[in-house]
Amino acid sequence: MPDCLTCGVCCLEASDGRILVPAEDIARWAAVGRYDLVELVVPGHFGERGFASREDGACVHLGTRKNPRACSIYELRGTTCRDFPPGCPQCHEFRRTHGVE
Repeated sequence: MPDCLTCGVCCLEASDGRILVPAEDIARWAAVGRYDLVELVVPGHFGERGFASREDGACVHLGTRKNPRACSIYELRGTTCRDFPPGCPQCHEFRRTHGVE
């Protein structure tokens, strides 16, 4: 099974607010004082909000000093990210698209 913290290819597909952020995540981040995360949410698909993306289309939270494929907010990541099952068909499709498999 792929290790999310060393793979990160699903995070490469964040342009146009594709990685959705439910209102519950925004409230959770605000409750712990992480307004910096709230500020990096943009209009997303289906009238919801999503994570902002970098110029290359990747999620703004992709990459740490130690690993460019790790999530910089992994412990606080959004529900969409938490619920994305590693090894699911869509995971493998992202991996094939980005030449990881």
